[in-house]
Amino acid sequence: MRLAESAAERVEPPRGPSAKTEPPTHVVDPLHRGDYTTITEAIEAAQPGDRILVRPGRYEEGLVIGKPLEIIGDGDRDDITVQAVGKHALLFQTTMGRVSNLTLRQAGEGDWYGVDIAQGRLELEDCDISSESLACVAIHGGADPRLRRNRVHDGKRSGVLVCENGQGTLGDNDIFGNALAGVEIREGGNPILRRNRIHDGKSGGVYVHENGQGTLEDNGIFGNALAGVHIKTGGNPTLHRNRINKNSYQAIYVHDGGGGTFEDNDLRDNARGAWDISDDSMPNVKRARNIEQRRRGPAPR
Repeated sequence: MRLAESAAERVEPPRGPSAKTEPPTHVVDPLHRGDYTTITEAIEAAQPGDRILVRPGRYEEGLVIGKPLEIIGDGDRDDITVQAVGKHALLFQTTMGRVSNLTLRQAGEGDWYGVDIAQGRLELEDCDISSESLACVAIHGGADPRLRRNRVHDGKRSGVLVCENGQGTLGDNDIFGNALAGVEIREGGNPILRRNRIHDGKSGGVYVHENGQGTLEDNGIFGNALAGVHIKTGGNPTLHRNRINKNSYQAIYVHDGGGGTFEDNDLRDNARGAWDISDDSMPNVKRARNIEQRRRGPAPR
């Protein structure tokens, strides 16, 4: 009996959840009011899992992230600019990380991306991204990032390029004003796009080719200079509940061995109608469940 009482006496009351431990933080300030004056210095000094806070300023450098880190703009995004010439504005080549609230500019000629995601899972959030060289964002090499609420615009080529078995989930991004497709998917790329605005491109909205795939749900694809969605050469995306309107050619143009599955999309009010499907293509079109109108005028070839 005494043993039982002693055991009971030793029972401790349940403890509440332990306080979350904040990661070590490094502050970058170009006016020498932080730990470092450049982001590159902070990256080199940080340990995996650390956080880097970037205060307003113009940082003339290209960032290379080769270990898991958080890099967060501390202030108004428009006042925190990373501009790179002759390199990527951001190269991500590690397993995981987060970059948030920065303006990322690739400036000048050459074969460079605004953001090059070469592997791993980067969480890229609330950034403003542009490129005067290649695409604003490239996802390749099996990388599987999460892009949320970014402005991706004025790329000299595509806004977002997903290729070489790249994956990723893109949600609630504003993708506009790019010289080629807003989103280009090729070479086994297979991203998920949800609730993005892909618009006012100088070419088409979404271009899927060379065996690209992808799932597009609840996106707005509008105001592009060519077709809203262009599919060819083994491209095989799945489109559900997208609004593909007010494009200067067709809503959906499938040719040269393209495919795809289309259901519950709004394809109204495009200058050359809802569809152009060539005889050598094999899309799965559930026409009764797409809202469309008859084509006006000839289709491009």
